[in-house]
Parts: sequence; structure tokens; C-alpha cells
Amino acid sequence: MYEHAIIDDLNMLDRDALMTKMTSELPYISGSMGLTTTGICIRTGLDEERLSLIVSGKRKMKWSEYMSLLFFFWNDKKGRGIIAEKGFFPEELKRAMAINRNEHE
Repeated sequence: MYEHAIIDDLNMLDRDALMTKMTSELPYISGSMGLTTTGICIRTGLDEERLSLIVSGKRKMKWSEYMSLLFFFWNDKKGRGIIAEKGFFPEELKRAMAINRNEHE
């Protein structure tokens, strides 16, 4: 039953809206963290040329790229604040990823 709830949570996400919003906010996020596209790619394993094309609007972000960026930013204190403020890690996704599962214990 728990697996169905996770799938339901994931189905409720508007992935396209999240990816579009993150794409438009990437320059702000990276600038706030003092990172270049190169720095982000080195740390996440994303292809630098592809990320540059995404930021310039010439390519659409993939969900796997979104998740890589999300977890990279989430693991940085400043990045986590920005991600939380911008709503890039919605509760449905946190539940599906079991984030903070044991926080209440």
C-alpha cells in the first residue's frame, strides 16, 4: 500500500513546471552559491555543454538532470535555503524519496 502512495505522490508532481522553473533560476542559484556552470558540472557529473544549452533555453532539462541538480543544491546550506524558498523540493517528492523519514524519531 505504501508503494501506491509513493506513486500517487509522484504522479501529483508537475515535473515540467519544476524543470522549467529550475532552468530559469539556475543562473540565480549558481550565482548565489558562487558557482559557474563548469563548477556545477564537475560536482554533479552533468555534461557542461548540455547544461549550458539548458540554461540558454536551447535544450529542455531532463528529470534525471533536475534530480542531480536538486540533490547537489540540497546538500549545501545556502543551496538548501534557495531550493526550499523556490519550492523545488515539494513535499510529494520528499515523501517519495523518503527525505526526513526518521526526523520525527
